Amino acid sequence: MRRYFLFALAALSLAACQQKESTDPVPAGRLTVEPIITKATEVNFEAGDKIGLTVVAEGAAENYATNECLTFAADVFSGDLEWYADVYTKADLYAYYPYASAGVPQAYYTFYDQTAGINAADFMAASKTGVLPTANSVAMVFRHMMTKLVVNVDNQSGAEIESIGIEGTPRATGFDLVNMALTEFTGELPEESTGPVIAYEAAAGKTWQAIVIPHSNVMSIVITLSNKKVMTQPLAAMTLKSGGQYTINARVLPENVIVSASGEIENWTDEGEIGFEGEGTSEDLPVEFEEHEGYFVYDGVRYNTVTLADGNTWMAQNLRFVPRGRTVSSDPAEDAGIWYPAANEAKTADPALAETLGLLYDAATAFGVEAVTVENAATFEGTQGICPAGWHIPTVTEMTGLVGHCSKAELVNPEGAYYDSTIKGASLASLKEAGFEWQFASMRNKANTAGKGSYTVTNYNGIYGVMSYLIGSTMHQTTKNDDESLKNVQYYYMMPTYNSSNEKVTVAYGNFLAGASLRCVKNK
Repeated sequence: MRRYFLFALAALSLAACQQKESTDPVPAGRLTVEPIITKATEVNFEAGDKIGLTVVAEGAAENYATNECLTFAADVFSGDLEWYADVYTKADLYAYYPYASAGVPQAYYTFYDQTAGINAADFMAASKTGVLPTANSVAMVFRHMMTKLVVNVDNQSGAEIESIGIEGTPRATGFDLVNMALTEFTGELPEESTGPVIAYEAAAGKTWQAIVIPHSNVMSIVITLSNKKVMTQPLAAMTLKSGGQYTINARVLPENVIVSASGEIENWTDEGEIGFEGEGTSEDLPVEFEEHEGYFVYDGVRYNTVTLADGNTWMAQNLRFVPRGRTVSSDPAEDAGIWYPAANEAKTADPALAETLGLLYDAATAFGVEAVTVENAATFEGTQGICPAGWHIPTVTEMTGLVGHCSKAELVNPEGAYYDSTIKGASLASLKEAGFEWQFASMRNKANTAGKGSYTVTNYNGIYGVMSYLIGSTMHQTTKNDDESLKNVQYYYMMPTYNSSNEKVTVAYGNFLAGASLRCVKNK
C-alpha cells in the first residue's frame, strides 16, 4: 500500500501580481488536501495516487463537489477543484482511497488474489467538518477501514510454500463515507468471488500479508506446498476491527501446521490476538510433537528416548517443557510450580543448566492441574500431565519394574530389570550403560504447605545436585493439619544414592511441593 507520513504543510502558490485594495475577501483558490495517516506504514503515498473527494457546503441544497478526483504530488492531493467564493461558509469534506471513477463506493468487495501486493486491496477514508475555504492545504486524517493480516511462517516441511490462503472472510461489505463506517452489504456478489484470499509474499519464504474485511467469522489458514500437499488450520473466532493488524505465526511441519498468534502491532492499531480454533490467546497454543525412532521433538526441543530391559520406552533426558502461560522461577521460595535447576557451586538457579538438566516441577505442574488437593491427590496415576501425547508420568509399578527397590517393602520388585539385590537398587552404571543416564539436576525442597521452599544442592566428588528426584504419578499418602486442611501429599519418586559406598537408584517418597525432574514413559 502506498502511504504518506510527512506532516509538512504545503502552501498554495498564489498569483503575485499587484491588485487594487478591496473590502471583499480574496477567494481561497484551489482546494488541496494534506493526507495524514494514523500510523506509520511501510511506504508513503506516491506521486500519482488518487483519492475521491466530496465537499458539502453548509446550508447548500446539494453537494458542492462529489467524488472529485485529486492526485498526489508534492506532498498534497490536488486537482482542478476550486474553493467556492464565499470564504465565510463552512464545508464538510469526505475523502477515500483509492479513487473509483464510477462514483463514491457504496460497497467494498474482497480482493481474492493479492499475490501482486496489497495496494489495491486496502481501503482508507477521511473526513473533516467545519472547514472554511483556505489557501492552505486541508489536513485530513486517513484511516484504514479494512483489517490487515500478517502471517509469519517457520517452514520445517522440507518443501517450498507455494501460497498462503485465508478462508472464511466476508465477500463484501457496505460502506458509508459520511459516517466513515462499514455497513451491512445488500448488493449482488460477483460470481467469481469465491475461495480463500491468497496472500502477498512480502518477505520471501517468511512473511505473507493480506487485507480482509473486518468480521467475526471463523477463519482458517490454508498453506499449499510445492509437493502439492495442502494444510488447513482453523483460527479462533473473534471480532476483527477496522484498522487492526493481527499477526499469525505458523510453523509448517511435514504432516501438519501449528498456528499461534501475536498482538504485536507495528503499524496499525493494536486489536489483540487471534488464537487457534477453540482457544483464546497465545497462552493456549497447541504444542508441536514429532515422534521418531530413538527420539522425539516436543515444543521445538529434541529428547532422546530409549527402550529398556523392562520393556518400556523412557525419555533418556529430563524434560524442560514450559506449559503455556507459565513462567520459570529462579527463586525456590516462590511457589511458582516450575524452577530452574541449581546444580552448581553457588547453589543458585542457573537458566543455562536447563539446556542439559531440564527443569524442576512440582506435582501439580507435572500433572497439568491447577492444584493437588485432598480430593484429587490419588487420581493421577499414569496421567499424561505435561508429557507429550501418547506418553505419561511413570507409575510406581513402572519405576520398581526398572530399579526394583522401594522404601515401601511390599512394593519391592526382585524382578526389576536392573535390580541388584546386593545394593538394593539399580546401579547408576548399569542404567547408564542401558541408555538411561541419570542427570543430577538438584531439587527444590518444601516439606509441607506451611514450609518455605529452598534449593537442596548436595555435592559429591565435585558433582553438584546429586540429590535429585524423578517424579512419579502414584500417591503414597496424604496428611492433614488439625483443621483438616491439606498439609502434605507424598508420591513415589525415583531418587539416587550417590556416595563413596553406593551409587544406585531406588524408589522412595517425595513431597508434592518439591521441585523435581521429569521423564515420561511411552504408553503401551
